[in-house]
Amino acid sequence: MSLKKILATLLTAALLLSLAACGGKQDSQPQDTPPADSGTSAPANTDSGNGKIKVGFSSAAFSDEWCHNLALAFESLTESEYPEIEATILDGNIDAEKQINTIESLIQQEMDYIAVQPLPGAEPALQAVIDAGIPLICVDTVPVSDTLVWTQVGVDEAEFGRLQAEKLAEVLPENGTVCLAMNQLGMNSQINRTRGFEEKIAEIRPDVTILDKQPADSKTDKAMNLMEDWLQRFGADGINGVVCQSAMTVQGIVESLRAHGLTGKIYVAAQDFTQPSGTEWLLNDETYVDVFYDYFALARGTYDAIMAHEKDGVEMPEQVMINPSVWTKENATEFGS
Repeated sequence: MSLKKILATLLTAALLLSLAACGGKQDSQPQDTPPADSGTSAPANTDSGNGKIKVGFSSAAFSDEWCHNLALAFESLTESEYPEIEATILDGNIDAEKQINTIESLIQQEMDYIAVQPLPGAEPALQAVIDAGIPLICVDTVPVSDTLVWTQVGVDEAEFGRLQAEKLAEVLPENGTVCLAMNQLGMNSQINRTRGFEEKIAEIRPDVTILDKQPADSKTDKAMNLMEDWLQRFGADGINGVVCQSAMTVQGIVESLRAHGLTGKIYVAAQDFTQPSGTEWLLNDETYVDVFYDYFALARGTYDAIMAHEKDGVEMPEQVMINPSVWTKENATEFGS
């Protein structure tokens, strides 16, 4: 549990400002209903006798694009890859009280497993899941607790930075220079993605200099202003690469470089691979690499642990770590295929 407690403290401290994986882009989906075309409304009779494994998922927010896609992944995979599972998806609406209500509803519906993208303050409802004898799975984010026992399905945040460093190291010139446009200071993603990049680039390209690192706070306008400042301070010829930590930051950096005719001349390491922009940026050489935290991989990791427990009697694991995927111009069009 010590590792969980460390992760939980880091993640939850920043979650109210910006969800760990969520990009902050708004979706038009109504917040009090399940995702459109997903068939995720709660069954009228949960004891349907259809023999399926009943899995409930409480999302942090349908209103956030990345979180919405995660919810859709939980539903669509039951149709395409896990027909043994029946999913019920509910919306936490970025509100701990609302999420508690969704979790209580899932308990009342006698789910076999309950997965949660937990918001700070939802811990009492998570304890109620355990008290009901239902296996608890925390997806993407984790709670702060000394007593809760759960399966974590998540990612090593530092790996994002390491993968970006490995790809940029291939193209940065000798004695190259980079700037880092970071997430909100103090966030788990900002701390560990920055650490991962700094450690890896120092290991494999000690000649590379990090000129500056500043928070863009996942805001497009702030990222644009940051890029403008760097160009004034270091000059267009003085910056070889920019490392970004969110999709909205990437958008701001790309727009600024585009305005100065510098796309393809300054290498951009992106994250989140938002669609369709992520693919278009790679194909147009506006970004060089994009590292993606795959919501489908999170849902598969959850379902694989459940199926192993159901079919083979394997104990529910303490952790299921998902590897980020790397996207470049060469494989960009394969996304979603």
